[in-house]
Amino acid sequence: MSELPAPHQSELAPSLQLDLQYEPNLTNEVKQSRSATLSHQRKMSVYSKRILARVLEQITEDDLQLREFYQLRVSSIVDDTNLDVVSAYSFVKRALRELSTVQWEFEDLETKEWYFLALLDTSKKVRVGIKDGIVTVVLNPELTPYFVQIAGQYSTYKLDAYMGLHTWYSMRFYEILSTFRDTGWWEVPLDEYRLLMDCGPELDKWGKPKKDKLGNAIVKLADTKDLVKYTVLHAQKELAPTPCAFEYQPILEQKVGRGRPKIVGLRFTLLHKLLTGIPASWMEHKPTAALIGRLREFRVTDKNIAQYLVPLTTTAAQRLVHEWQLKENSQKKIDDRVKYCNAVFVRAGKAAVLAAREEALKDKKIAKQALLGFMQ
Repeated sequence: MSELPAPHQSELAPSLQLDLQYEPNLTNEVKQSRSATLSHQRKMSVYSKRILARVLEQITEDDLQLREFYQLRVSSIVDDTNLDVVSAYSFVKRALRELSTVQWEFEDLETKEWYFLALLDTSKKVRVGIKDGIVTVVLNPELTPYFVQIAGQYSTYKLDAYMGLHTWYSMRFYEILSTFRDTGWWEVPLDEYRLLMDCGPELDKWGKPKKDKLGNAIVKLADTKDLVKYTVLHAQKELAPTPCAFEYQPILEQKVGRGRPKIVGLRFTLLHKLLTGIPASWMEHKPTAALIGRLREFRVTDKNIAQYLVPLTTTAAQRLVHEWQLKENSQKKIDDRVKYCNAVFVRAGKAAVLAAREEALKDKKIAKQALLGFMQ
């Protein structure tokens, strides 16, 4: 079927144009509810995943609802690729077309609730589309609880490593393993793993499993060896230089008698567990221990200290403590130390991480330019 021509502007009801309406705020971090991370998602293109990540990146802790629309530059999606302008435009159009059909499936095994939600909302006057290198996306407002003011468990993941991944399986691993960085491991039954990686039974339009001529269900990567090879091993190689580098081991069935036991699950062990407690070695260094003591007095949590003290540096942390003490000695005392001091400390820590990332990218670009100059 050929595409319908766009109606002349005078024929349209008043609607927002697709030009850039605001400057996207790139925070290098996505936060979403754990149920969204562990929902059963259909496999999609890498560019669709990148667009979604750049949209979710713009949702902040202070947001009370989803924006009416989100915008981003095509360049933020195709960085570190060899795509030219024409090819990039084509890939993004294809990705938006794909995203418009995406539905996430949710199931609560305790309450027996099962439902699905469309990802995008194309019913609004604000269009989902692309113009002059600017992508506009309208998220389904029903997804608000999964991304805004999240109640209960949630997961976060950084985009500096995520945007450089080249397969959907690697991206899914990065999202899921980021949820388990505090425990350092993820153990999952094989059937559940297949659903999370969209390698379960192939379904017809009615949601029933497709069958071959012998009446057997058709399953993607049906052989467990192929499943491990094309999902686990490839992702393990891609994630090796990232915070979600991992090792894995099969979980075998408990079997009595002859025959090789079947694989019934997989266990993934993260090589870089996220610090949630302060290392003992930090407390052995008297100046650092004294600083940690002052941070604790201002009710900064051990988890936040462990995560952000190194990138922030002790000098910057001491400066924050000094500023807080000045506030306490003035007429503008801190009303809620837990809320205020943790928010300031985390915000400064994230800014330090982002600055270090930008500096690393700058050094990488300079090195690349120097190499190209040397080769000419």
